Amino acid sequence: MQLLRVVGCLVVAIVLTFWIASSRGEARGTISNSVMIVQMDPHRQGTLLAGTSTAMLFRTRDGANTWTELRFPASFHATLHTVLIDPINPHTYLVALSSEMASYAGVFRSVDEGATWHPISDLSLKQVWSLTSWAADGRVMAAGAQDGVYLSRDGGETWTPSAGRASSGPRPVVSLAFDPANRDILYAGTPHLAWKTTDGGKTWRQMHKGMEEDSDIFSIAVDAINPRRVLMGTCGGIYSSLDGGGTWANLAGAVGVPSRTYVVARMPRNTRVVFAGTSEGLLESADAGTTWRRVFRRAVRSIAFDYRKPERMFVATDRGILRSEDGGAHFTEASQGLYGRLFASAAGESSRDSGQSE
Repeated sequence: MQLLRVVGCLVVAIVLTFWIASSRGEARGTISNSVMIVQMDPHRQGTLLAGTSTAMLFRTRDGANTWTELRFPASFHATLHTVLIDPINPHTYLVALSSEMASYAGVFRSVDEGATWHPISDLSLKQVWSLTSWAADGRVMAAGAQDGVYLSRDGGETWTPSAGRASSGPRPVVSLAFDPANRDILYAGTPHLAWKTTDGGKTWRQMHKGMEEDSDIFSIAVDAINPRRVLMGTCGGIYSSLDGGGTWANLAGAVGVPSRTYVVARMPRNTRVVFAGTSEGLLESADAGTTWRRVFRRAVRSIAFDYRKPERMFVATDRGILRSEDGGAHFTEASQGLYGRLFASAAGESSRDSGQSE
């Protein structure tokens, strides 16, 4: 079983690397147009953004009843990894991208709700896979790139590399999370292991006690009430730490199967309720990860909660967006205006590329 998990994770790592490096090629298949990201706008009730790996962006103003596509210059030229809606400045969106075409790699920002976009110069020509902001002060941001972690203290206007030597710090960085109580404590996930800094990036250390060396760290969730409680979604399932990453326990036994876990998210105002989006479906824990139940079997890549009504949640799946009004007890389809457009675009790309459509 151990060998199978290692081989499986190695295969995923190879596929992930190919996916990142070949974003234009991936745009040719309909499967790549599955929704990968869903994010709630903290400034406008009912407004969400959704994105595909092929950098198509969509927005809803009515709580996911209907969606419209945003004009985004990198669509079908890059791989979209993260969407960050600025927590302080309304109208401002940031998108992390990787691409074989240098002009579409880095972070693109819009200050007019997606009407126009411009690359951030400090991160231009870099393959950027993750973005996050500090909950206590949204001007403090971090970006994870192929060559390490970059930090901003002015809301993304300027970025500087973390001070640790590249050979001793995390890279490539595919996931990030701040300690909610301390902006100098930052967790970084790589395709191999997780890392942590406690001095604002000056020095980094690997966190490996109890964690498999091949654990691709897709997602990091730090408990806002007790920051020493950390959950990570990895290739081999969900890992839990009760001491700020000093030691880790694999929750495969509690979950029931070591599913590839793309995202782990704690419910606002009740951080003991945790949801995990996996390749085998959506999982829920009501006791901070001790026990789990499967909500449904559709693969889930992203989870968003309504800031004003946390029991309202949205998940991005391989077949569109689902919405729940009761904290995950029931879900309904919420992809009108989005789902057909995804596959129409993918079919068009396939037809132009090969001369025939499926």
